Amino acid sequence: MKRVSVCLLLLVAMVVMVGCGGGSPSNNNETGSVSMQIDLAALQQNAGSPAKVVLSKSTTSATIDTTANTITAVSATLSRDGYTDIIKDLSVVNNVASGTVSDLAQGYWHVKADVYNGQTLIYTGSVDVNVISGAQVAAEILFDPVDTPVDPGTTGSVNLTVGLNKFPGYSKIRQFVSTILQDKVNRKFYIFDSSSRVLAVYNTDTMVRENDILLQASPQALAVEAAGGSLLLGYSTGKIYRLKISDQSLTLLADSLISITSMVPVSSKFLMVANGSNWGPSNTYETINLENGQIVSSKCYWYPLSNFAFNQANGMVYALDSGLSPADMHNLTINASTGVIDNISGSRYHGDYSFGAPIRVMNGGTRIATGSGNMFISSPADADDITYAGNLGHTFIDLVSDDDLGYLYMLNSDNIKKLLVIKQDSLFTTISIDIVAEPKQVFNTTNCIVVFVKSDSYYYSKVFSKKSLGLM
Repeated sequence: MKRVSVCLLLLVAMVVMVGCGGGSPSNNNETGSVSMQIDLAALQQNAGSPAKVVLSKSTTSATIDTTANTITAVSATLSRDGYTDIIKDLSVVNNVASGTVSDLAQGYWHVKADVYNGQTLIYTGSVDVNVISGAQVAAEILFDPVDTPVDPGTTGSVNLTVGLNKFPGYSKIRQFVSTILQDKVNRKFYIFDSSSRVLAVYNTDTMVRENDILLQASPQALAVEAAGGSLLLGYSTGKIYRLKISDQSLTLLADSLISITSMVPVSSKFLMVANGSNWGPSNTYETINLENGQIVSSKCYWYPLSNFAFNQANGMVYALDSGLSPADMHNLTINASTGVIDNISGSRYHGDYSFGAPIRVMNGGTRIATGSGNMFISSPADADDITYAGNLGHTFIDLVSDDDLGYLYMLNSDNIKKLLVIKQDSLFTTISIDIVAEPKQVFNTTNCIVVFVKSDSYYYSKVFSKKSLGLM
C-alpha cells in the first residue's frame, strides 16, 4: 500500500480517503472505507494560511498531528440526505489522532470536523465532497474559531485545501456563480455556472451541496417551474426544455421561434418568454402552453424589457426597460385562464420617479418595490396599477418579503451595507446585521434567511435562523 503524502508547505490539512470495500454496489454507489488526516498545529496559532491535503480512494489509515496539548480530541461527522449520519470520534495516542469510517457510499457527503480542547469545542469546519471515479477533485475546508459561552476496481481522489475561514459563519460556494434560483416547493437552491455548464443543487436551510448536474449547453434563461422540482431552460434557438432535478432527465417542451432572453412561469400551465434586446419592433413577448408546446399569445413591443417580476397574488408581470432615458417600469397583464397577454404598457410616470433594478413583490402582493426604494401599488386594474405608494427609506440590492411573519429582509445599498429586518406594516427597521462582504442576494425560507455575499470573485452564504433572531 502506497503512503499518502501531505504537502507540509501549507499549514492546516484534512484528508478523506475512500477505498474499495467488500460487498456489491447499492444504488450505483460503491462502498468503502474513509480515513481522515488533519494537521492541526496551525490552528493552535490562529494561522489563516491554507494547507494542501489529499482525498483519495484507499483503505490507508490516516493520522492527525496534535502535538500541542491544547487540542485533545477531534470528531468527524459525515452526513448525506437519505443516509444516517456517521459520527467518528478519533482516538488520540501519543499526540496522534486516527480513525476510519467504513461502508461509505460514493457521491456527495458533507464532511464536518470538530476540534476540542477537553470538552470545549474550539474549531469547526466543513466541506461538501464528491468523490469521482478515476478523477481528482479539488475541494476546500475552512475552520471557524468557535466562541465559548465510483466503479468497482477503480480509484478516485479529492484534493482538499483547508484553512481558517476568512468570513466566520459563512460557507464558501465552491463554484463560480452565474445564477442563483430558489425552488420553494422542494426547498432547494439551484446555483448555475454558465462557464462550466454545471448546475449545483443545495439544501436551502443548510446550504449543503447535494448534487451536480452537467448541462449539455448553457441556456440564455433559466426559471424554476411553478410546481417545483424542475427547471425550465430557454435557448437562443428558441427551444424550451424541462430539466427534472430528481433524475436529471431533459424533455423538449416547445419551440418559441425567438432567441429567449427571459422566462417567467406564470402558472404550472403557462410560461411567458421574451427576447427583448434593443429598441424597436423586434422585441417579442410570448406565452407558451407547457402542456402541448403551443404558442398561446405573441405581442411585439418597442421597449426591450428585462428584470421581470411576477406577482402570483394577482397574475401581473412587471419589468424594466433598458438602454432608454428616462427609464420606466412596464406591466404585462396575462389572462390566468387562457394564458393570453391582454396588454403591455408603461407606467404613468415616465421618469417622474426613479425605478431601478431589481423589482420585488412585497406585502402579500399588494405592493412592488424597485431598487431605488420607491414602492408602487400592484393591481390588475389599470387605474390603480403602478401607482406611487411611498419609499422604503433605503435603496436596495435585494429584497424579499416574508408574508407569514410580516417582515421584509433587505440588503440595502445606501450607506453601510447590512441585512435589514423591516416590519411590513410600519416599515420600521427592527434588526440590523452587519454583512462581511459585498451583498448580492437574500432569500426567505420557512425557518431561515439566507444571504449571499461576494468577495474576490467567490460567493459565500450564511443561513440566519429566524428563531435565533427572535423573529419566530
